[in-house]
Amino acid sequence: WGHDYFFVRDEFNNATPVKFENRVTGLLLTLGGTDQSNLTRKIYEAIYQYCLKNDICIYVVTGPGYKDYDQLSQDVGSLPNVSITHDTGVISGIMERVQLAIASNGRTVYELAHMNIPSIVVSQHERESTHSFSTEENGFLNVGVYHEGETEDLVQVQLEKLVNDNEHRRVLYDKMVSYNFDNNKNRVLALIDEVLAQ
Repeated sequence: WGHDYFFVRDEFNNATPVKFENRVTGLLLTLGGTDQSNLTRKIYEAIYQYCLKNDICIYVVTGPGYKDYDQLSQDVGSLPNVSITHDTGVISGIMERVQLAIASNGRTVYELAHMNIPSIVVSQHERESTHSFSTEENGFLNVGVYHEGETEDLVQVQLEKLVNDNEHRRVLYDKMVSYNFDNNKNRVLALIDEVLAQ
């Protein structure tokens, strides 16, 4: 398991990894398929005013099991600088528009690395926090397991630092550029063939 064996979904085959830009204009907020603790809303509410003030569009993407979508969509649908999408099969197209992301600590972190998007990572629970790829040496700022009232502040501090400090963001970006998971599917299939041939 891990980054040596992970392969991106087919929708990423034709996606273009992000090039570094000095100005942050887009931020992806995506916190898992179910997001049972509704971190999407909590973190969105913590960062919205800052993003609005700095003309950063927030692209909110929720998963198929997210139960608060209708209410959140109603609450933010008419606000400026917010786009909300539910159960999309084309998150790669949204990733192509952003320079930063806030994400949970699952499969999405590999996709973000594949697309060269420095990210703030929040673990939904202790089990998710055991996933070891989302480290600063791989281009991520991991704020650990969510703690209500604390994590929101941590995320906002890290977001402001990434937006205001291009050099810091560039360092994280450069650490991601080497990651490309296109060939991992062939590696995994070859390993399966080896097992079947025994």
